[in-house]
Amino acid sequence: MHRNKLYSSLATATVLLIAAGSANAADLYGGGATFPAPAYVGDLYNSASPKFRLSRDASIASPAVTSAALGNTNPGPSATLTPVFAKFRALYPADAASYCQTGSGTGKKVLNNDGLAANGACGDASTPAPTGFASNGPSPDFIGTDSPISTADYTTFNTNVAATRTAIVQIPTLAGAIALPFEDTNVTALALNTEKVCRIYSAQITDWTDPLLGLGLSGSHPITIVYRQDGSGTSFAFTSYLAAQCNGRYGVPGSTTNPNDPTNFFKPNQSFETAVKQSGVWPAYAALAPASGNSGVVAKVNSTVDAFGYGDVAEVIAQGVMYATVNTFSPSAMPASLSLAPSSLLQGQVLNGATTAAAPGSATAAQKNCLKLVSPSAPISGAYPIVAVTYLNAYYGANAAAKVTPLRNLFKLFYDTTNAPTLPTGYSYLSGNALFRSQINSAITSCIN
Repeated sequence: MHRNKLYSSLATATVLLIAAGSANAADLYGGGATFPAPAYVGDLYNSASPKFRLSRDASIASPAVTSAALGNTNPGPSATLTPVFAKFRALYPADAASYCQTGSGTGKKVLNNDGLAANGACGDASTPAPTGFASNGPSPDFIGTDSPISTADYTTFNTNVAATRTAIVQIPTLAGAIALPFEDTNVTALALNTEKVCRIYSAQITDWTDPLLGLGLSGSHPITIVYRQDGSGTSFAFTSYLAAQCNGRYGVPGSTTNPNDPTNFFKPNQSFETAVKQSGVWPAYAALAPASGNSGVVAKVNSTVDAFGYGDVAEVIAQGVMYATVNTFSPSAMPASLSLAPSSLLQGQVLNGATTAAAPGSATAAQKNCLKLVSPSAPISGAYPIVAVTYLNAYYGANAAAKVTPLRNLFKLFYDTTNAPTLPTGYSYLSGNALFRSQINSAITSCIN
Protein backbone atom coordinates (compact mmCIF):
# COMPACT_ATOMS: atom_id res chain seq x y z
CA MET A 1 0.00 0.00 0.00
CA HIS A 2 1.23 3.50 -0.77
CA ARG A 3 2.44 5.19 2.41
CA ASN A 4 0.03 8.15 2.07
CA LYS A 5 -2.95 5.77 1.82
CA LEU A 6 -1.57 3.76 4.73
CA TYR A 7 -1.19 6.92 6.79
CA SER A 8 -4.76 7.96 5.96
CA SER A 9 -6.25 4.58 6.84
CA LEU A 10 -4.39 4.44 10.14
CA ALA A 11 -5.51 7.93 11.04
CA THR A 12 -9.12 6.96 10.30
CA ALA A 13 -8.78 3.84 12.44
CA THR A 14 -7.43 5.98 15.27
CA VAL A 15 -10.45 8.30 15.10
CA LEU A 16 -12.78 5.31 15.37
CA LEU A 17 -10.87 4.12 18.41
CA ILE A 18 -11.33 7.52 20.02
CA ALA A 19 -15.08 7.23 19.62
CA ALA A 20 -15.01 3.78 21.21
CA GLY A 21 -12.82 4.86 24.13
CA SER A 22 -13.84 5.93 27.58
CA ALA A 23 -14.11 9.58 28.55
CA ASN A 24 -11.74 8.73 31.42
CA ALA A 25 -8.98 7.42 29.17
CA ALA A 26 -5.57 6.92 30.75
CA ASP A 27 -3.03 8.76 28.63
CA LEU A 28 0.49 7.45 29.23
CA TYR A 29 3.33 9.83 28.34
CA GLY A 30 6.80 8.45 27.67
CA GLY A 31 9.87 8.81 25.52
CA GLY A 32 13.54 8.02 25.25
CA ALA A 33 15.31 5.40 23.15
CA THR A 34 15.05 5.65 19.36
CA PHE A 35 16.36 2.12 18.80
CA PRO A 36 13.05 0.32 19.58
CA ALA A 37 10.81 3.02 18.05
CA PRO A 38 9.99 1.08 14.84
CA ALA A 39 8.70 -1.78 17.03
CA TYR A 40 7.01 0.43 19.64
CA VAL A 41 5.28 2.99 17.43
CA GLY A 42 6.17 2.16 13.83
CA ASP A 43 8.05 4.38 11.42
CA LEU A 44 5.35 6.57 9.86
CA TYR A 45 7.14 9.56 11.36
CA ASN A 46 9.68 9.04 8.57
CA SER A 47 7.04 9.98 6.00
CA ALA A 48 6.60 13.49 7.41
CA SER A 49 8.68 16.48 6.43
CA PRO A 50 10.29 17.46 8.67
CA LYS A 51 10.51 14.11 10.43
CA PHE A 52 8.63 13.84 13.70
CA ARG A 53 10.27 12.87 16.95
CA LEU A 54 6.84 12.47 18.54
CA SER A 55 5.13 9.31 17.29
CA ARG A 56 2.01 9.77 19.37
CA ASP A 57 -1.46 8.31 19.36
CA ALA A 58 -3.58 11.00 17.75
CA SER A 59 -6.39 10.28 20.23
CA ILE A 60 -4.56 12.24 22.93
CA ALA A 61 -5.96 15.72 22.46
CA SER A 62 -4.04 17.64 25.12
CA PRO A 63 -1.56 19.12 24.62
CA ALA A 64 -2.21 19.76 20.95
CA VAL A 65 0.83 18.54 19.05
CA THR A 66 1.08 17.72 15.37
CA SER A 67 2.12 14.10 15.14
CA ALA A 68 2.48 10.97 13.07
CA ALA A 69 0.10 8.05 13.39
CA LEU A 70 1.18 4.70 14.74
CA GLY A 71 2.17 2.50 11.82
CA ASN A 72 4.89 1.17 9.54
CA THR A 73 6.12 1.98 6.05
CA ASN A 74 8.92 -0.62 5.96
CA PRO A 75 9.20 -2.40 2.61
CA GLY A 76 7.82 -5.91 2.43
CA PRO A 77 5.92 -7.63 5.24
CA SER A 78 6.66 -4.91 7.81
CA ALA A 79 4.29 -2.53 6.01
CA THR A 80 1.34 -4.51 7.32
CA LEU A 81 2.57 -4.88 10.91
CA THR A 82 0.87 -3.37 13.94
CA PRO A 83 3.28 -1.57 16.30
CA VAL A 84 3.21 -2.67 19.93
CA PHE A 85 1.75 0.62 21.19
CA ALA A 86 -0.99 0.51 18.55
CA LYS A 87 -1.85 -3.03 19.65
CA PHE A 88 -2.03 -1.75 23.23
CA ARG A 89 -4.51 0.90 22.06
CA ALA A 90 -6.60 -1.72 20.27
CA LEU A 91 -6.67 -4.08 23.27
CA TYR A 92 -7.45 -1.29 25.75
CA PRO A 93 -9.40 1.37 23.82
CA ALA A 94 -9.82 3.54 26.94
CA ASP A 95 -6.03 3.98 27.15
CA ALA A 96 -3.35 5.45 24.90
CA ALA A 97 0.42 5.86 24.93
CA SER A 98 2.51 8.73 23.56
CA TYR A 99 6.23 8.32 22.82
CA CYS A 100 8.82 11.03 22.09
CA GLN A 101 12.08 9.83 20.58
CA THR A 102 14.75 11.70 22.52
CA GLY A 103 17.49 9.08 22.85
CA SER A 104 18.14 7.06 25.99
CA GLY A 105 20.29 9.72 27.68
CA THR A 106 17.58 12.38 27.56
CA GLY A 107 14.97 9.81 28.56
CA LYS A 108 16.86 9.01 31.75
CA LYS A 109 17.30 12.70 32.53
CA VAL A 110 13.52 13.14 32.32
CA LEU A 111 12.96 10.08 34.53
CA ASN A 112 15.37 11.45 37.13
CA ASN A 113 14.18 15.07 36.97
CA ASP A 114 17.76 15.85 36.01
CA GLY A 115 17.31 19.27 34.45
CA LEU A 116 14.56 18.11 32.09
CA ALA A 117 10.85 17.46 32.61
CA ALA A 118 8.29 15.40 30.71
CA ASN A 119 6.25 18.50 29.80
CA GLY A 120 9.19 20.00 27.92
CA ALA A 121 9.03 20.24 24.14
CA CYS A 122 9.47 17.15 22.02
CA GLY A 123 9.47 18.87 18.65
CA ASP A 124 10.65 17.33 15.41
CA ALA A 125 13.98 16.64 13.78
CA SER A 126 14.21 20.21 12.44
CA THR A 127 14.29 21.69 15.96
CA PRO A 128 17.05 21.68 18.58
CA ALA A 129 17.39 18.75 20.97
CA PRO A 130 14.12 17.84 22.74
CA THR A 131 13.66 19.01 26.32
CA GLY A 132 10.85 16.62 27.23
CA PHE A 133 8.06 14.35 26.00
CA ALA A 134 5.32 16.94 25.25
CA SER A 135 3.45 15.60 28.27
CA ASN A 136 0.77 17.53 30.18
CA GLY A 137 2.72 17.15 33.45
CA PRO A 138 6.36 17.29 34.60
CA SER A 139 6.70 13.58 35.49
CA PRO A 140 6.84 10.86 32.83
CA ASP A 141 4.78 7.71 33.12
CA PHE A 142 7.59 5.64 31.59
CA ILE A 143 10.75 5.92 29.54
CA GLY A 144 12.54 3.71 27.04
CA THR A 145 16.27 3.09 27.26
CA ASP A 146 18.80 0.75 25.66
CA SER A 147 21.41 1.91 28.17
CA PRO A 148 20.46 0.23 31.48
CA ILE A 149 20.38 2.25 34.70
CA SER A 150 23.88 2.87 36.05
CA THR A 151 25.10 3.76 39.54
CA ALA A 152 25.23 7.42 38.52
CA ASP A 153 21.67 7.27 37.15
CA TYR A 154 20.29 5.65 40.30
CA THR A 155 22.16 8.06 42.55
CA THR A 156 20.58 10.98 40.69
CA PHE A 157 17.18 9.34 41.09
CA ASN A 158 17.77 8.93 44.83
CA THR A 159 18.67 12.60 45.16
CA ASN A 160 15.85 14.05 43.03
CA VAL A 161 12.93 11.63 42.96
CA ALA A 162 13.17 8.74 45.44
CA ALA A 163 11.45 10.63 48.28
CA THR A 164 8.15 10.28 46.44
CA ARG A 165 8.76 7.54 43.85
CA THR A 166 10.73 5.06 46.06
CA ALA A 167 12.57 3.04 43.39
CA ILE A 168 13.09 2.57 39.65
CA VAL A 169 11.27 -0.19 37.79
CA GLN A 170 13.23 -1.55 34.82
CA ILE A 171 11.78 -4.21 32.53
CA PRO A 172 13.55 -5.67 29.46
CA THR A 173 11.21 -5.64 26.47
CA LEU A 174 12.97 -6.56 23.21
CA ALA A 175 16.25 -7.52 21.63
CA GLY A 176 17.20 -5.90 18.36
CA ALA A 177 19.96 -6.12 15.78
CA ILE A 178 22.27 -3.14 15.30
CA ALA A 179 23.01 -2.95 11.60
CA LEU A 180 26.07 -1.35 10.01
CA PRO A 181 24.75 0.78 7.12
CA PHE A 182 27.14 2.00 4.44
CA GLU A 183 27.17 4.14 1.30
CA ASP A 184 29.52 3.56 -1.59
CA THR A 185 28.37 3.70 -5.19
CA ASN A 186 31.09 1.18 -6.08
CA VAL A 187 30.04 -1.41 -3.48
CA THR A 188 26.75 -3.29 -3.58
CA ALA A 189 27.51 -5.85 -0.85
CA LEU A 190 29.72 -5.65 2.22
CA ALA A 191 30.68 -8.84 4.06
CA LEU A 192 32.50 -8.07 7.31
CA ASN A 193 33.73 -10.16 10.20
CA THR A 194 34.52 -9.17 13.77
CA GLU A 195 38.14 -8.38 12.94
CA LYS A 196 37.22 -6.00 10.12
CA VAL A 197 34.67 -4.18 12.29
CA CYS A 198 37.26 -3.81 15.06
CA ARG A 199 39.93 -2.52 12.70
CA ILE A 200 37.57 0.03 11.11
CA TYR A 201 36.40 1.46 14.44
CA SER A 202 39.93 1.52 15.88
CA ALA A 203 41.04 3.47 12.75
CA GLN A 204 43.39 0.76 11.49
CA ILE A 205 41.26 0.65 8.34
CA THR A 206 40.31 4.12 7.11
CA ASP A 207 39.66 3.56 3.39
CA TRP A 208 37.34 1.18 1.54
CA THR A 209 40.30 0.26 -0.70
CA ASP A 210 42.14 -1.42 2.22
CA PRO A 211 43.21 -4.93 1.04
CA LEU A 212 41.83 -6.56 4.20
CA LEU A 213 38.30 -5.58 3.12
CA GLY A 214 38.80 -7.36 -0.20
CA LEU A 215 36.47 -5.08 -2.15
CA GLY A 216 38.80 -4.70 -5.12
CA LEU A 217 38.47 -0.93 -5.23
CA SER A 218 41.11 1.42 -6.59
CA GLY A 219 41.86 5.06 -6.00
CA SER A 220 40.81 6.73 -2.76
CA HIS A 221 37.61 6.05 -0.83
CA PRO A 222 38.19 7.41 2.70
CA ILE A 223 35.61 6.14 5.20
CA THR A 224 33.45 8.69 6.99
CA ILE A 225 32.35 7.36 10.37
CA VAL A 226 28.79 8.51 11.12
CA TYR A 227 27.96 8.39 14.84
CA ARG A 228 25.29 9.36 17.35
CA GLN A 229 26.07 12.73 18.89
CA ASP A 230 23.28 12.43 21.49
CA GLY A 231 23.30 10.15 24.53
CA SER A 232 22.18 6.85 23.07
CA GLY A 233 21.47 3.32 24.20
CA THR A 234 22.27 2.23 20.65
CA SER A 235 25.75 3.70 21.12
CA PHE A 236 25.99 1.96 24.51
CA ALA A 237 25.09 -1.42 23.03
CA PHE A 238 27.36 -0.99 20.00
CA THR A 239 30.37 0.18 22.02
CA SER A 240 29.73 -2.67 24.48
CA TYR A 241 30.11 -5.02 21.51
CA LEU A 242 33.33 -3.26 20.43
CA ALA A 243 34.72 -3.44 23.97
CA ALA A 244 33.89 -7.13 24.39
CA GLN A 245 35.08 -8.28 20.96
CA CYS A 246 37.93 -5.92 20.07
CA ASN A 247 39.93 -4.97 23.16
CA GLY A 248 43.16 -6.97 23.26
CA ARG A 249 42.52 -8.48 19.81
CA TYR A 250 43.28 -7.60 16.17
CA GLY A 251 45.87 -4.99 17.07
CA VAL A 252 43.45 -3.14 19.37
CA PRO A 253 45.02 -2.28 22.76
CA GLY A 254 43.46 -3.65 25.92
CA SER A 255 42.55 -6.78 27.82
CA THR A 256 40.39 -9.64 26.61
CA THR A 257 39.34 -10.50 30.19
CA ASN A 258 39.35 -7.32 32.29
CA PRO A 259 36.61 -4.83 31.31
CA ASN A 260 38.18 -2.23 33.62
CA ASP A 261 41.73 -2.47 32.29
CA PRO A 262 42.92 1.13 31.81
CA THR A 263 44.58 0.17 28.50
CA ASN A 264 41.27 -0.86 26.93
CA PHE A 265 40.75 1.01 23.66
CA PHE A 266 36.94 0.81 23.69
CA LYS A 267 34.90 1.65 26.80
CA PRO A 268 31.14 0.98 26.80
CA ASN A 269 29.29 4.28 27.00
CA GLN A 270 26.05 5.85 25.79
CA SER A 271 28.25 8.59 24.34
CA PHE A 272 30.06 7.22 21.27
CA GLU A 273 32.59 10.04 21.58
CA THR A 274 33.46 9.10 25.16
CA ALA A 275 33.60 5.40 24.27
CA VAL A 276 36.18 5.69 21.50
CA LYS A 277 38.28 8.77 22.26
CA GLN A 278 41.74 8.04 23.60
CA SER A 279 42.75 10.56 26.29
CA GLY A 280 40.28 13.00 24.74
CA VAL A 281 41.52 12.48 21.18
CA TRP A 282 39.53 10.82 18.39
CA PRO A 283 41.06 7.78 16.68
CA ALA A 284 42.62 8.67 13.34
CA TYR A 285 39.43 8.28 11.32
CA ALA A 286 39.51 9.66 7.80
CA ALA A 287 36.41 11.74 8.57
CA LEU A 288 33.61 12.04 11.14
CA ALA A 289 29.95 13.03 10.78
CA PRO A 290 27.71 13.38 13.86
CA ALA A 291 23.93 12.93 13.74
CA SER A 292 21.01 12.79 16.19
CA GLY A 293 18.83 9.72 16.60
CA ASN A 294 19.02 6.44 14.73
CA SER A 295 16.99 7.90 11.88
CA GLY A 296 19.44 10.80 11.67
CA VAL A 297 22.46 8.50 11.58
CA VAL A 298 20.97 6.35 8.83
CA ALA A 299 19.94 9.41 6.79
CA LYS A 300 23.43 10.89 7.19
CA VAL A 301 25.01 7.65 5.97
CA ASN A 302 22.68 7.62 2.99
CA SER A 303 23.64 11.17 2.00
CA THR A 304 27.40 10.96 2.64
CA VAL A 305 29.90 9.53 0.17
CA ASP A 306 31.79 6.47 1.50
CA ALA A 307 30.01 6.61 4.86
CA PHE A 308 29.73 3.90 7.53
CA GLY A 309 27.54 3.96 10.63
CA TYR A 310 25.36 1.98 13.02
CA GLY A 311 21.65 1.88 13.85
CA ASP A 312 18.66 -0.42 14.27
CA VAL A 313 18.15 -2.55 11.21
CA ALA A 314 14.45 -1.64 10.93
CA GLU A 315 15.42 2.01 10.49
CA VAL A 316 18.07 1.06 7.92
CA ILE A 317 15.57 -1.00 5.94
CA ALA A 318 12.91 1.72 6.19
CA GLN A 319 15.26 4.22 4.58
CA GLY A 320 16.48 1.76 1.95
CA VAL A 321 20.16 1.95 2.92
CA MET A 322 22.63 -0.88 2.27
CA TYR A 323 24.02 -2.71 5.31
CA ALA A 324 26.80 -5.20 6.01
CA THR A 325 26.66 -8.81 7.03
CA VAL A 326 28.86 -9.71 10.00
CA ASN A 327 30.42 -13.18 10.33
CA THR A 328 28.18 -14.21 7.38
CA PHE A 329 24.97 -13.32 9.29
CA SER A 330 22.45 -10.64 8.38
CA PRO A 331 20.91 -8.35 11.02
CA SER A 332 17.53 -8.96 9.38
CA ALA A 333 17.51 -12.60 10.54
CA MET A 334 16.49 -12.18 14.19
CA PRO A 335 14.01 -14.84 15.43
CA ALA A 336 10.47 -13.97 16.54
CA SER A 337 11.43 -14.54 20.17
CA LEU A 338 14.48 -15.47 22.21
CA SER A 339 14.55 -17.95 25.07
CA LEU A 340 16.66 -16.53 27.89
CA ALA A 341 17.56 -18.62 30.92
CA PRO A 342 15.91 -17.30 34.11
CA SER A 343 19.38 -17.06 35.66
CA SER A 344 20.27 -14.38 33.07
CA LEU A 345 17.76 -11.99 34.67
CA LEU A 346 19.59 -10.01 37.37
CA GLN A 347 17.69 -7.93 39.94
CA GLY A 348 18.70 -4.94 41.97
CA GLN A 349 21.78 -4.54 39.77
CA VAL A 350 22.97 -1.48 37.87
CA LEU A 351 25.31 -1.66 34.88
CA ASN A 352 28.42 0.52 34.79
CA GLY A 353 30.01 -0.04 31.40
CA ALA A 354 30.48 -3.81 31.42
CA THR A 355 30.40 -4.19 35.23
CA THR A 356 27.35 -4.82 37.40
CA ALA A 357 26.93 -3.46 40.93
CA ALA A 358 24.23 -3.27 43.58
CA ALA A 359 21.70 -0.46 43.17
CA PRO A 360 22.50 2.32 45.66
CA GLY A 361 20.14 4.00 48.12
CA SER A 362 17.95 3.31 51.13
CA ALA A 363 15.00 1.58 49.43
CA THR A 364 14.29 -1.96 50.60
CA ALA A 365 15.87 -4.90 48.79
CA ALA A 366 12.45 -5.86 47.40
CA GLN A 367 11.96 -2.37 45.99
CA LYS A 368 15.45 -2.24 44.46
CA ASN A 369 14.82 -5.68 42.95
CA CYS A 370 12.26 -4.06 40.66
CA LEU A 371 15.31 -3.08 38.63
CA LYS A 372 15.64 -6.01 36.22
CA LEU A 373 18.75 -6.38 34.06
CA VAL A 374 19.61 -8.95 31.43
CA SER A 375 23.14 -10.04 32.33
CA PRO A 376 25.69 -8.52 29.93
CA SER A 377 27.25 -11.99 29.65
CA ALA A 378 23.97 -13.67 28.66
CA PRO A 379 24.03 -15.14 25.14
CA ILE A 380 21.48 -13.05 23.23
CA SER A 381 21.88 -14.48 19.75
CA GLY A 382 23.71 -17.42 18.26
CA ALA A 383 23.79 -15.78 14.87
CA TYR A 384 24.15 -12.07 14.10
CA PRO A 385 26.55 -10.82 16.80
CA ILE A 386 25.61 -7.15 17.36
CA VAL A 387 22.41 -7.29 19.39
CA ALA A 388 21.02 -4.85 21.97
CA VAL A 389 18.46 -5.37 24.73
CA THR A 390 16.08 -2.46 25.24
CA TYR A 391 14.07 -1.61 28.38
CA LEU A 392 11.03 0.27 29.64
CA ASN A 393 11.46 2.07 32.96
CA ALA A 394 8.83 3.44 35.32
CA TYR A 395 8.43 4.45 38.97
CA TYR A 396 7.73 2.06 41.83
CA GLY A 397 5.34 4.35 43.69
CA ALA A 398 3.09 7.40 43.49
CA ASN A 399 1.81 6.61 40.00
CA ALA A 400 -1.62 8.12 39.38
CA ALA A 401 -4.22 5.53 40.42
CA ALA A 402 -5.87 5.60 36.99
CA LYS A 403 -2.55 4.82 35.30
CA VAL A 404 -1.34 1.86 37.37
CA THR A 405 -3.29 -0.83 35.49
CA PRO A 406 -2.66 0.69 32.02
CA LEU A 407 1.08 0.87 32.77
CA ARG A 408 1.11 -2.76 33.85
CA ASN A 409 -0.85 -3.72 30.74
CA LEU A 410 1.56 -1.88 28.44
CA PHE A 411 4.62 -3.50 30.02
CA LYS A 412 3.04 -6.98 30.09
CA LEU A 413 2.09 -6.84 26.41
CA PHE A 414 5.72 -7.61 25.54
CA TYR A 415 5.33 -10.97 27.31
CA ASP A 416 1.80 -11.75 26.11
CA THR A 417 2.41 -14.67 23.74
CA THR A 418 -1.21 -14.52 22.56
CA ASN A 419 -1.70 -10.81 21.86
CA ALA A 420 1.76 -9.37 21.24
CA PRO A 421 1.96 -8.30 17.57
CA THR A 422 4.51 -9.50 15.05
CA LEU A 423 7.63 -7.34 15.23
CA PRO A 424 9.39 -5.54 12.38
CA THR A 425 12.46 -7.13 10.83
CA GLY A 426 15.43 -7.23 13.20
CA TYR A 427 13.60 -7.41 16.55
CA SER A 428 12.86 -10.31 18.90
CA TYR A 429 10.68 -10.65 21.97
CA LEU A 430 12.33 -12.05 25.13
CA SER A 431 9.34 -14.23 25.94
CA GLY A 432 10.51 -17.63 24.76
CA ASN A 433 11.19 -19.09 28.21
CA ALA A 434 8.07 -19.62 30.36
CA LEU A 435 9.85 -19.17 33.71
CA PHE A 436 11.63 -16.01 32.53
CA ARG A 437 8.27 -14.72 31.30
CA SER A 438 6.60 -15.52 34.63
CA GLN A 439 9.30 -13.70 36.59
CA ILE A 440 8.85 -10.58 34.48
CA ASN A 441 5.07 -10.56 34.74
CA SER A 442 5.21 -11.01 38.52
CA ALA A 443 7.64 -8.11 38.79
CA ILE A 444 5.42 -5.83 36.72
CA THR A 445 2.43 -6.58 38.95
CA SER A 446 4.27 -6.04 42.22
CA CYS A 447 6.52 -3.15 41.21
CA ILE A 448 4.22 -0.62 39.48
CA ASN A 449 2.05 0.92 42.23
